[in-house]
Amino acid sequence: MKKTMLLSSVIAAALIFTGCSNEAKPAAESTATQTTAPATGENVINIEASNWKFNQDRFEVKAGQPVTVNLKSAEGYHGIVIDGLGVEITKEGSQTFTPDKPGEYQIKCSIPCGTEHGNMTATLVVK
Repeated sequence: MKKTMLLSSVIAAALIFTGCSNEAKPAAESTATQTTAPATGENVINIEASNWKFNQDRFEVKAGQPVTVNLKSAEGYHGIVIDGLGVEITKEGSQTFTPDKPGEYQIKCSIPCGTEHGNMTATLVVK
């Protein structure tokens, strides 16, 4: 019983700490709302994720206009969700959506990536 618990703990720790490793990343997964070609323009957010941080703490866009979010993992494996807006990108890719309501929305890393995963957040401000 003790060996099983110890083995389970070791496996769980290994999974947590490999989330932000520097190993090669598999190809980005795509879904109906996700693309792999990054967009450019006025309402485009380029998020670069590295171990336990994003390239910016705050991003701003205009309400009522399409927004494209581009995610790139510069270090480790990361994904994002934007609470309240239905945005979810797993690994690298892009998603376009139209925010209707002005406000502040939390961007979070969606792939457990180690000890500071819970602190990996940013804010999307919709004006």
